[in-house]
Amino acid sequence: MADDVIHTDGPGKKDDVRINWGKVLGIGLIPIVLIFVVFFLVVKNIGTDSYQQVVNFVDERFGMVGIFLYVLIVDTLILPLSPDFVFPIVAGMPWYEVIPVVGLASALGGALSYFIGRLLIHVPFIDRWVGKAKDRWGRYIEKYGVLFVILSTLTPIPFSTVCMAAGAVKLSSRKVLPCCLFRILRMGIYFFLFKAGLVLV
Repeated sequence: MADDVIHTDGPGKKDDVRINWGKVLGIGLIPIVLIFVVFFLVVKNIGTDSYQQVVNFVDERFGMVGIFLYVLIVDTLILPLSPDFVFPIVAGMPWYEVIPVVGLASALGGALSYFIGRLLIHVPFIDRWVGKAKDRWGRYIEKYGVLFVILSTLTPIPFSTVCMAAGAVKLSSRKVLPCCLFRILRMGIYFFLFKAGLVLV
């Protein structure tokens, strides 16, 4: 988001950075809206009974362990995937099973991302990820600190990338790691959004 950087005059002053929230929210909300719309249309087309059979198949084949591992990997590494892909499947499962599993997997993924940025920046191959994360979001973390990490847990700002950048700029782990728990709230909101869509079918 280089366009969001505003330079200030005077020696020794750092660039002032502002977040273009319209752009961030617009780009970030497009994928989840598309996932929800496709989910709604598919369930409406195949019926809730057939949908529940798919849910039961996934649950029997992969179980909550598989769902946990998928979210953990996606929220640890910078991948062209989203943890939100699990919601069309888990929407038919009990909330008290899904939210703790998905939320804790996401929070743990963010914590691991932080330590990748903090400890493994000089490891070949991994340093490319860390460097890109720092270049993209490091200046926002330096300006907004832990508040920006919290925002990434609740908004479409890429969570794993921000956590990795927070590690790279050496933001205190005592501040970052508790913030990752906000992912449980975020996952709960998304789960009930899809649950509501299932009820409306």
